[in-house]
Amino acid sequence: MKHLNKVLLAFILFPLFSLAQNNYQPGVAVNLKGDTLRGFINYNDWENNPKSISFKYETTGNPVKFTANDIKYFSVAIGHLAEYVRYIGPVSTDVTDINKIQIGRDTSFAQDTVFLKVLQKGKNMLVFSYADNLKTRYFISGNFTEQPVELAYRIYYNSIEKSSGDRTSYDNTFKSQLYDAAIRSNTMSDALKNDIKTAEYREGDILNISGKINGISTKDVSANNRSKMKPINKVLIIVGSIAIIFELINEFAHVGSHN
Repeated sequence: MKHLNKVLLAFILFPLFSLAQNNYQPGVAVNLKGDTLRGFINYNDWENNPKSISFKYETTGNPVKFTANDIKYFSVAIGHLAEYVRYIGPVSTDVTDINKIQIGRDTSFAQDTVFLKVLQKGKNMLVFSYADNLKTRYFISGNFTEQPVELAYRIYYNSIEKSSGDRTSYDNTFKSQLYDAAIRSNTMSDALKNDIKTAEYREGDILNISGKINGISTKDVSANNRSKMKPINKVLIIVGSIAIIFELINEFAHVGSHN
């Protein structure tokens, strides 16, 4: 009976873990020549921007690995459109975790080739994000042919004195960048000026400001930027499913022992 239970458990759990690992959805990719490739992309609701994607021309075909050195754009249809574009340029490498910041303003960066996630497309500006194990950064550009520019934000200690009340400094250059974008698009208003002044370096605040610059309603901004399931929720779903399966197996074993 125990052997049967193990076989039954493996039979039931294998599709569950396969589903967690493979989620091929209709998608397109554009190679460096500008050719559009249509097929299926393994979408994993990435917390960090993907370094590569797994692409299939047919659902039963063999996957092909594409990196930002192979393609300049890809999108996946997942109820809404998830889009990524290739970016070649400077990426900041300073720490913004308040528990790990350094003494002195850190302007370090690395030249990199990465996929930026498209957060908002509008008539006056585009907004992108790039997240890795260090932090999340936001970029803006006027259109898809214009090179994205990182919105600058830094936190650092300006003094070694731990008792100093003004020891922590914030470089909020991103506010000036958003202010300039509003001026260029002739969309500046008192309300928008206040939004920029009080903004924090986070997705919601930045999209609220860019939405006003692009003339996109707050409702549409929210509708086009759905919050994604957190990893802990995914774990709870899988653990819950396994618990139910074990309960069913125990019930099966209990019935079998009385027959």
